[in-house]
Amino acid sequence: MTDAIEFNKVLMEWSERFISRSMRNYMHFVKASGLSLSHFGILMHLYYRGANDISEMGEHLDITVAAASQLINRLVEEQLVDRAESPKDRRVRQLTLTAKGRALIEKAIEVRNQWIERLPLALSEKQLKTISVSLRDLITAERSLDNQ
Repeated sequence: MTDAIEFNKVLMEWSERFISRSMRNYMHFVKASGLSLSHFGILMHLYYRGANDISEMGEHLDITVAAASQLINRLVEEQLVDRAESPKDRRVRQLTLTAKGRALIEKAIEVRNQWIERLPLALSEKQLKTISVSLRDLITAERSLDNQ
């Protein structure tokens, strides 16, 4: 087996395991919150992208504005999202995370990543150093793809 084939095989296996474990923890957290994945999609979008309007949320989730509005109503009722007039256009309702919404998403991210904090305990110092260097190389290689 060539090095590139072996690399791709191992990287695919790692990616699948990484995503599976992260999503399992995340899904347990979402379920325990009483909110839907669509609600969390809105909250995560606001967390990472900042203020947005309802129509942009509909586009992001690939749902109608009316459906997005219903989801957002629940988040407003739960005091996770604020809805206010846009300073640029009074007809547009601007959505932002509340402190409670931000705290919920930060907790979800923490729960999603908990297993990563335990992973170094299963590796030697030499393995940790080797893997860290290799991951930095991988990040650099991935970033260079944008320039090609």
